[in-house]
Amino acid sequence: MKVSPGRLAAARALLDVEEGRHLDRGLERRAPDDPADRGLAWHLALGVTRRRGALDGLIAQLAKRPVQTLDPEVLTALRVGLFELHFSRTPDHAAVDQAVRLCIALRAGRAKGFVNAILRRSQHRTLDDRLTVNHPDWLVKRWRGRYGLEPTASWCAANDSEPPLCLALRSDRRPDALAGEPARAGGQEVPNTLMVAGGSPTQLPGFDDGAFWVMDPAAAATTDLLQAQAGERVLDACAAPGGKTLRLAASGAHVTATDGDAERLGRLRENLERVGYSADVRCVRWGEEQLEASFDAALVDAPCTGLGTLRRHPEIRWLRRPSDPAAMALIQAPILAAVADRVRPGGRLVYAVCSAEPEEGRDLVAGFLEDVGGWTLAAELDTAPPQHGEDGFYAARLVKAP
Repeated sequence: MKVSPGRLAAARALLDVEEGRHLDRGLERRAPDDPADRGLAWHLALGVTRRRGALDGLIAQLAKRPVQTLDPEVLTALRVGLFELHFSRTPDHAAVDQAVRLCIALRAGRAKGFVNAILRRSQHRTLDDRLTVNHPDWLVKRWRGRYGLEPTASWCAANDSEPPLCLALRSDRRPDALAGEPARAGGQEVPNTLMVAGGSPTQLPGFDDGAFWVMDPAAAATTDLLQAQAGERVLDACAAPGGKTLRLAASGAHVTATDGDAERLGRLRENLERVGYSADVRCVRWGEEQLEASFDAALVDAPCTGLGTLRRHPEIRWLRRPSDPAAMALIQAPILAAVADRVRPGGRLVYAVCSAEPEEGRDLVAGFLEDVGGWTLAAELDTAPPQHGEDGFYAARLVKAP
């Protein structure tokens, strides 16, 4: 019997992460078409990434060597097998057998005896169950310094579980069969949103009719912070894949949506077509080029470390380094300055990041206000640590002098 296609796809996506790539993109490309195998690939890859700290701790104990000294293929087979042994309903013998076969399929068959021995010994051991064990020490230390022990532990524990599914609704198309609770972010209810039971959004009533789109509550609240009005000229500067653009278009504003990634702009256009909204979509790399137009309001959801989205993108915790928030600020500041230049006098700008790290959020805004005259801080939104299943966002609404 060969290793299952789902396990092999999960392993290869996990190896993509070892090379610095994002997990979801690897899974979208590698997961088999068969629904069962595809589901298994996503389950294993996400599960291993969320529990990697505890898995690696036990592997290091049993191997009596740092996990960094193991070949990536061997370590990946061990992680997948160990996750199945401790967190799935796969029979123990099948989990061990498939991990050994996975090791062979990854061309690391010389280590199959080692993988077999480690996994069999692991069946009599327990994993480290500290709430923070699956996050890097440097990040836990940062969060503890700002939020304290218990809030940090609760946030880390939430990041190790599957995220809820939140929908942003078209108020004029909501199907009666679509059930759930209004979403919350930063302690406040977010209008025209619905938190629903997990599953595929494409299978929910109203998807084909464009009644909703998937959007994190914090992202929706960040968009609402701009207070876009019907008839206004509004810029969504870092728009793809389009949730914010749709939210802005729902207000009746005339939206120009830009992004530097032409491929992701294709997804934005598809989302606009399905939901039935329109926007002027353009490929622009802010900081390198800009539009000549002037806008009443602009939203900059800037590229960032993504450290507020670890529940949805668990690999980010293992890809980032302590210096990354400060390094990202060097990219974000020119984008903010370029977009701010296109806002008319008296206009508004929201700067946002899906990260709670001050270097790329609060501190960057403070530096902008100090260095660039004619702007004032009108409002802020901070959803970290998350309390209602939302991502950890920071956003600030700035107003330009008339």
